[in-house]
Amino acid sequence: MSDNYNDQRDEGGLFSDEMPKRENPYLKKNREKAKAEAEKAKKAEAEKDKKAEKAEKARWDKPVTAEAETAEPLASAEKAPKRALRVDENGNPRKRTFSDFMFEHVKLIASLATILVVLSLVLITDVVGIVQNMITQSENAAKEEISLTYVQGLAEKSGPITWDDFKKFRYDEDKGKEYMTWKLTVKSTDYEVWVTGVNATRSPSAVWLIDMRSGDRMSLGVDDFEDFIREHTKK
Repeated sequence: MSDNYNDQRDEGGLFSDEMPKRENPYLKKNREKAKAEAEKAKKAEAEKDKKAEKAEKARWDKPVTAEAETAEPLASAEKAPKRALRVDENGNPRKRTFSDFMFEHVKLIASLATILVVLSLVLITDVVGIVQNMITQSENAAKEEISLTYVQGLAEKSGPITWDDFKKFRYDEDKGKEYMTWKLTVKSTDYEVWVTGVNATRSPSAVWLIDMRSGDRMSLGVDDFEDFIREHTKK
């Protein structure tokens, strides 16, 4: 019995350790179907490439006719806007004149004229400002510097200090958008007088005597002039 058992094992019989393998029919069917679809897609792609190559070759081999060459320019000419034809009293075409050009470009000419007028006004304003500044500087250079004695008189003045009190002296003007300042160097000293206000038609908002060495200052007509001078003379 043992011999028959061993023979059956060797021949792959019922009691063999290696059972015969059987393929799943469902998996086999799906694999064959997928393979067929892949071959079909490959064939369709090759056919598509072949048609594209054939169409490209036919396009380059197609002869160019005179009609085809002139078709696009004619189409463009038809789309282009046509200028109105001017005629004389007999209905005959006449040549374009300078008046025709002016009439057709009246808007452009008006715009250019406006720009030129604006530029002219700006240039004139600048020139006038430069000339006035030169005149002011020339007049200012001829004036003398304010003296400390005169400043003391302003400090002891009974009435308000005005811009007119400084017009006869040499000063540097510093203008801003909302204020202006006159700076006057006090002759033979380290002091300066600063007059500040909105403009020369209104009363000054402040009049300062400033020691330029220390930066200390006093308000003329408000603080004690002699005490300020005495204190800064010792320094």
